[in-house]
Amino acid sequence: MNFLGALPRRLLFERGGIEKLPEMLSELGSGDRCMLVTGRKFARSSGYLDKLKKLLASAGVEKVIIFDKVEPNPSAKIVDEGGKIAAEQEVDLMIGFGGGSALDTAKGIAVVATGGGSITEYFYPAEVKHPILPVIAIPTTCGTGSEVTRYAVISEAGRKNIVASDGMVPVAAILDAEVLNYLPRDILAHTAFDALSHAIESYFHVKSSDLTYMFSVEAIRMIFTNFMQAYDGNPDRREKLLYASMIAGLAINFSGAVIVHGLGYYLTEKYGIPHGLANALFLSQFIEYSSEKTPEILISLCGRLGISSDDPGECAKIIIGKLDELRRYAGLPLSLLEAGVPESEFERLVEEGLSYRRNVENCVAPPSREDVERIIRRAFGGSCA
Repeated sequence: MNFLGALPRRLLFERGGIEKLPEMLSELGSGDRCMLVTGRKFARSSGYLDKLKKLLASAGVEKVIIFDKVEPNPSAKIVDEGGKIAAEQEVDLMIGFGGGSALDTAKGIAVVATGGGSITEYFYPAEVKHPILPVIAIPTTCGTGSEVTRYAVISEAGRKNIVASDGMVPVAAILDAEVLNYLPRDILAHTAFDALSHAIESYFHVKSSDLTYMFSVEAIRMIFTNFMQAYDGNPDRREKLLYASMIAGLAINFSGAVIVHGLGYYLTEKYGIPHGLANALFLSQFIEYSSEKTPEILISLCGRLGISSDDPGECAKIIIGKLDELRRYAGLPLSLLEAGVPESEFERLVEEGLSYRRNVENCVAPPSREDVERIIRRAFGGSCA
């Protein structure tokens, strides 16, 4: 068994934990010039922007630059703009407050602020070798996992691009389930499926290990168990989804995502389908593919989930049935057609999916063109259970 990775120095999971931001800053010995990266609406409308500014002031932070231009799919242009401002203002600390887009934007800005140039220069397979600004991540959804990962996903020219470095792992993360009280049900469903996708995909990654299996399985189990009540607004169950999202993030931090993410990226860029929902549209088909190509791994996953079957087809049917149950409960589309994607996009979806070579090749059993075509064809038809 082999694994290599980095983790946050401080990881706080506590309701009301945002109030401990000053204490965390003191422990980390952070500087006195901070950039707070967030979206245009939620931080203000919820009152959290004012709260964070007061907490930073009480911690002795002399200057707080608010960068609230975060987009649903952060662009290289916005990251570069933030990086330039951070460098000019001599920022020494980044705080990302929001969903995955806000946290990834903060990470990207942290890279550009110290390395210069454009974030496009650091897209994989390039490596981030220089020291970057420390980032404190405060997620407000239950799906990103970005608060504990070495990745940032940045859009450019209609494509999703990865920036990866151990130095990008936030120095600290605060997971405060109280922020989920404001999370609309549709966004909760989308982001929970993003976390579920992280957990499932990481199990079939070439860098998976007993460590990642532990995180993946627990995340899957917790999402399966708590999704419905969380969707209905139960705060305790929402807190469990936040925890599941974090440990699914830990799983991909040591391994990564595979073909499901590669297939979903185009749907988000072209049709504006939320990232987690885009992943959900291919998850069942990926489980079916895995039952055929890596049956022993799927049986292993089922065994760890408490599903006692040595038949990969039966294992796939049970998991797919659960995925469909959750999607139906939240009113999510069960097929590409239901999501508004026309069949005329079939060939483009195949080409785009295959173009994300990193996601394809990191599968334990890398799918061929014919495999990808089959996955997409069945995704147009919906559930394969």
